[in-house]
Amino acid sequence: MPQLNGQTIANLSIWLSIVSKLFNARMGVLLAPHGLTQGQFSILHHITRQRISGGHSISQIAAAVEVEQPAVTKTIAKFQNMGLVHLSAHPSDKRSKVVRATPEADRLLGQIYQGIGPDLATVFNSLNGTDIDGFAAQLEVLGKWLDHNRL
Repeated sequence: MPQLNGQTIANLSIWLSIVSKLFNARMGVLLAPHGLTQGQFSILHHITRQRISGGHSISQIAAAVEVEQPAVTKTIAKFQNMGLVHLSAHPSDKRSKVVRATPEADRLLGQIYQGIGPDLATVFNSLNGTDIDGFAAQLEVLGKWLDHNRL
């Protein structure tokens, strides 16, 4: 494995920051017609795709998507009004609620991906000539490392 030097670390950090900001801005525009912010989309994606037995608590969702609990609570209330989630009492903590995605959440998430898919395909096709599967694998490795080594 090649040794990282200061210039390479700086370049990686700068480009990761730039790409992150540009991609986040693009996603914001793509999600706006669906009535969701990026934070709300992250929460919807998490509770729909990461189904766990017994559902999710607000604090579990907040930790997973790195959003403050009050924002998650507000988003879950919005999702409840939209029929995207069911809330029930937590079995062992009466102060807490358990959140479960509904089939409507699956439908909406699928509709969103169908809507944003063509634009994202264009974005990722800009990487022509590169090993896209290798790139995706490296992003996954980096994401998992960052997830397991949060500050």
